[in-house]
Amino acid sequence: MLPTKFLCLKHLIVRLSLGTTITQAFDYFSLVSFLDASPSLETFILNVSEKGMIHESISAHPQLRHTPEHHHGHLRSVKICGFSSEKSLFELTRYILENAVSLKFLTLDTFYGDRCGQGKCTSCLPTPDVFMDVSKAISGIKTYIENKVPSTVKLTVLEPCSRCHVRRVI
Repeated sequence: MLPTKFLCLKHLIVRLSLGTTITQAFDYFSLVSFLDASPSLETFILNVSEKGMIHESISAHPQLRHTPEHHHGHLRSVKICGFSSEKSLFELTRYILENAVSLKFLTLDTFYGDRCGQGKCTSCLPTPDVFMDVSKAISGIKTYIENKVPSTVKLTVLEPCSRCHVRRVI
């Protein structure tokens, strides 16, 4: 738990680029302390880039951690870019769904980076491992997230662009 509170913080963007200097998997569930310390938070965006990271997959370890309830009355929009099968991402997402009573929008984007058609980008940035984890992430979302989404929340799940990232069958 953080020792201070961010009483006026309304918008929080966390960008994590892992795999270059960090060798151990990051515990995304630890970000709950930032949410708990930000009672006025309305928008939370998490951008994750895990290049070459080995993490604890939800499919291998399906038991999720829970924390005591801590209602977030203002959090309305959450977006996680680079959503993978990393177990602690699922734990963080479930925590948000269970505690953000004003949540209206939850976007889980399984791709990290610029997409074609956004701004000046005409094609998605190529990443060779883009499909490695997507099917596990999508399966995990269907199993652990979709059934927990309240009817008042619009869940959007974005997969990698099929035009730019065609899986090659060898």
